[in-house]
Amino acid sequence: MSFAFGPVTSPAAPVKSAGGTSHPLAIIARWAPAFGWLLLALLLAVPVFGSSRYLVYLGTLIALQAALATSLNIVIGYAGQFAMSHAAFYGFGAYASALLVTSFGLDFWIAVPVAMVMAAAVAAFIGYPALRYTGGVHLALITFAFGELARLVAANWHTVTGGPMGMRVAYAPSPLFGFEFSTARGLYWLAVGMLLVTLAVVFCIQRSRFGRALVAVREDETLASFLGINVMGHKLAAYVLSSMLAAMVGTAYAPVMSFISPDLLNAHETISLIGVLILGGVGTIAGPIIGTLVFFGIPELLRMARLYRLVILGAVIVLVVLFMPQGIAGLIKQRLERWKRGAGRAAGARSSQDAKQP
Repeated sequence: MSFAFGPVTSPAAPVKSAGGTSHPLAIIARWAPAFGWLLLALLLAVPVFGSSRYLVYLGTLIALQAALATSLNIVIGYAGQFAMSHAAFYGFGAYASALLVTSFGLDFWIAVPVAMVMAAAVAAFIGYPALRYTGGVHLALITFAFGELARLVAANWHTVTGGPMGMRVAYAPSPLFGFEFSTARGLYWLAVGMLLVTLAVVFCIQRSRFGRALVAVREDETLASFLGINVMGHKLAAYVLSSMLAAMVGTAYAPVMSFISPDLLNAHETISLIGVLILGGVGTIAGPIIGTLVFFGIPELLRMARLYRLVILGAVIVLVVLFMPQGIAGLIKQRLERWKRGAGRAAGARSSQDAKQP
């Protein structure tokens, strides 16, 4: 069965009538978000019920990347600030948690919030002067410089980070609520938990007054300030929150990979995440997940080399910008809204015809 995207005027079309019959396109559009969450749950369950260890490993990496892209979506998608330090805070969380566990003897579940608070302090220290006096392109340059500085420090501080040879991580998160995280499936659920936390944060932001204020700042900072919104405060809060979540995801990276290197802080990783957002849809909940599946999941399943993956990403981004500037998730959202409007117009036309009949 195929559905038209415009108004449906066929007498057989089940539009909204006095009897309460709903147009099928309106039903699809109404239940699309629930279907999306159900599809996400099914995708998350595939590695668990499958027998392939590689599938579990791949699902773990995709979950971490999706969580990282979702956290970046807060500052870029909702606040409209082009920050280039996301990979640096991702690596900061990995290094900080590993050092807290191995050198200071903290439990992993205590090291996670400690690393997040440390990342928040660094983000506030970097973000306040960048957003208070400059912002815009200057924020991108300052955060890029900070990311490169952090990478160089990690590559040259041999006694703490292991230098360019990296740092071995030989620990697993302790059991929590009776759940074991020392196995491959346990680490997979750890990565999924990080993804669900970032999705919950973004979900709450999108439906909160804070989220609406971020969108207002993104669209027009001058108008937002006239409306009484603390523009700099909201931008800084978005940057700090995004950096904290990146550090949180980084704490899971250390036990999953059992190895940390300065390459984790490379600005190329942030650029790849921005490409994922553009591909999936900036400023949407589903966009980072869709972009991650397309950019990381499909090429990995096809066993494509990293070089070809970057080439394909570049080509896909060009096509998306030309033909789908709102991304895949944005295009789906636009089409669903068109279905709703079309169903509403069809229902109105049908009601008018019924009223004219004797």
